[in-house]
Amino acid sequence: MIHDDERLVRDLLTRAADDLPAGGPGAPALVTAGEQAVRRRRRLTVAATAVVTAVALLGVTALVGVRPSPTPADRTWPPTVAPTTFDPAQQLFRLTWLPADLPQRSFSSGGDRQSSGAALFSPVGAGPARTLIRSIGVTVGARGVDFFTDQLTRDNSMAGKLRSGPTPWATPPGSPVDPVQGHPAFLHTSPNGKETMLSWQYAPDAWVTVKAVAVDRPAEVLRRVAEGMVWERQPVRVPFLLVALPSEARLDEARIGWRNGRWEGADLVYRLPGSAAAGADFTVGLERGEWLDEPTGVVHGRPAWISVWRGWSGSWSVGGVPGCAGCRATVGTRSPAGSAALGGEDGARDLAAALRPVATPDDGSAWRPL
Repeated sequence: MIHDDERLVRDLLTRAADDLPAGGPGAPALVTAGEQAVRRRRRLTVAATAVVTAVALLGVTALVGVRPSPTPADRTWPPTVAPTTFDPAQQLFRLTWLPADLPQRSFSSGGDRQSSGAALFSPVGAGPARTLIRSIGVTVGARGVDFFTDQLTRDNSMAGKLRSGPTPWATPPGSPVDPVQGHPAFLHTSPNGKETMLSWQYAPDAWVTVKAVAVDRPAEVLRRVAEGMVWERQPVRVPFLLVALPSEARLDEARIGWRNGRWEGADLVYRLPGSAAAGADFTVGLERGEWLDEPTGVVHGRPAWISVWRGWSGSWSVGGVPGCAGCRATVGTRSPAGSAALGGEDGARDLAAALRPVATPDDGSAWRPL
């Protein structure tokens, strides 16, 4: 699995209160009114025209939902000239095949890259920690994004070298192999033999990589994944209702995880204009699982797990989410600006308490587009 996918899966598995829901006082009422207006417009549209829907996988999961059929413009991908920045609210591709023995699935959508992956983990002790057994990860980069320096760094580490430095390859590492989707392709195996990467240039200075870790017959598996990749733009969808956020906040990344075809967590990462934060300014999300840790507080009469440090950085995770057994709604602040934008600790706490799932969160067709 690629580095970003592995990090995403581990975050979703180990984070007890690191994500965050978007909301605020009175937000559920606003959302309800908005949904009613949308339903009225949809009924009028259905009366005038036939709505064409298509059954498609969301991201790379086994969770099947009904989504609007893409328009001809949506089928123009991959572009002949890749953008330098992606819209994190738009999913650019989907995978039609992944190995069935990799039950953990993930999707992330950022400005410089989009990733989909599948993995198998083993538990570590009685807690939520997991050890990676094997994985597959697909990453699409915007124009100018360099995937190969990181690969060189890992290769040098495996070979006992200390130097990483810039990639020396005019083309990706590895040897030329049969083209992928009509583009020249390269296959690379790490010095320890555990990582195999298939790469191709889908547009000038823009690359796709498919990486396997500890997978049998990796070249065969990677090609099957690559050939089953469908370029198709669709809105990124999440299993919770969208609520009001600071107007200046901009979506930086969406991250979703599933296990055995059942969604496990979804969170949205936001940045503020001019932010100097190394990562997010704040995050909003919903996660579910079997929680072993005891609540540390109470928010609006519901169990909560709260951790605050440095006066502005912290996480507020509120259980007892209506309509979502085993779920926690979470908000996290990662910078002084993010904390201030949400209204400090009180505002972050209220946001977490306000987040609600869609009516049927296990039905992918009910998820909300960003």
